[in-house]
Amino acid sequence: MMDSDYITALSYDEKIIFLKIFCCLVRADGKIDEDEIGFLKNIAARYGIDNRTVVDIIKQPKINCATEAKKITNRQHALQLVKEMCVLANIDNDLDDKELDVVIDCARAMDVEDEKIVLINRWVLDSLILSKTGEIILEQDNG
Repeated sequence: MMDSDYITALSYDEKIIFLKIFCCLVRADGKIDEDEIGFLKNIAARYGIDNRTVVDIIKQPKINCATEAKKITNRQHALQLVKEMCVLANIDNDLDDKELDVVIDCARAMDVEDEKIVLINRWVLDSLILSKTGEIILEQDNG
C-alpha cells in the first residue's frame, strides 16, 4: 500500500510538513490509537526523520494543518499527502468526521478537488480491503 517512491522527491521541509499534518490527523478524533502511533513512527523512519524531531512535532500544542498544507505546492506531493492522510485516517477502521475534516481542509488548501479526495479515499479503502483479503486467503490473519 505504501508506495515510497515519492519520498525521495520530497524536501526535508516537506517531510516535516507531512509529519505535522499527520499529527493533526492523529489528534483530530481526540483518541490516539496504537496503530496511529505506529504509523507516525514508521513513516518518520521512512522519511529519515529522527525520533527527537518526531517527538517535538507531536508535542507542538497547536498546528494549523491548512496553513502547513498550503506550503505544499507540487501537485504530485499534494496527492501523495492526501493518499497518506487517507491511509492514516482509515488505519483504525473508524474514519471519524473530525479526521475527515482535516483531510478535506488540507486537500482544499493544496487545491485538490473534492472529487479527487473521494477517489483517493476509495482507492485507499479498496487497497486496505484487498490487503486484508490477501492475509485471510494466505491464512496470515492473526485475529
